[in-house]
Amino acid sequence: MATTWVLVADSSRARLFSADHACAPLREIGDYLNPQGRVRTRDLVADRHGRSSGNGPNLDDEVAPRRQLALLFAKHISAELKIGRASGLFRRLYIAAAPAFLGLLRDKLDARTADLVVETVNKDLTQLPSQRIRQHLPERL
Repeated sequence: MATTWVLVADSSRARLFSADHACAPLREIGDYLNPQGRVRTRDLVADRHGRSSGNGPNLDDEVAPRRQLALLFAKHISAELKIGRASGLFRRLYIAAAPAFLGLLRDKLDARTADLVVETVNKDLTQLPSQRIRQHLPERL
């Protein structure tokens, strides 16, 4: 049976697992960090004097930097998946991601990699041990 990859991700971390057969336990093969994904929005958006604006939140100013960082991370993760696919390292892909990040990641996947996605789980499982992540997936991968 072909190797299956499982990606669990949010905007600040992505973990990649491999399962060699349908009922195999997950083996972690990659851990990607985006530390800026956890930075508070007010720390991302500052006026030219290094202080955050005192006029209350400006949605465009606050959402754009956080979204931009998440988009860059999604692009990086999708590129890693594309390399794995092109190298023949997996034939099936499961993705479990935080809801907002899952949409960004889907948009960044190339068509051939997206075709290998068997199922998506709309949950952030990045902090769970591999045995608990496996419980959120079908019994047979």
